[in-house]
Amino acid sequence: MKLADTIMESGFSFQQELLLQALERQAITGRLMTNPRVTGFTSFAKAVLNFINDKKAPKTCKNLYRYLLDKGYYDKIETRLNTYRKEKNE
Repeated sequence: MKLADTIMESGFSFQQELLLQALERQAITGRLMTNPRVTGFTSFAKAVLNFINDKKAPKTCKNLYRYLLDKGYYDKIETRLNTYRKEKNE
C-alpha cells in the first residue's frame, strides 16, 4: 500500500486530505502549497473534484472551498487553518 492510499482518521485517504488542505490554503490565502500539476491536474480544485464525484460542485477554487465547507468535508480534518475557519464562522 502506498502512503497516499493510507486511510486517515477522517475517513479520507492521506492524498485526499492533503488536496483538501491545499485547496483550503489557496482559497483563504491565495497562495499555492505547491504546483498543482504534481497532482496530475491543472488545479487543486480539479484534483478535488476528481475524488468527490459531486456533479453540483462548483468548479472554481473559492466557490468549491465554500461548497465543501458547507457540506462538512472539512469538519473531520485537522489543520492549522481550523482555528481561522472556526473564528471566521463564529
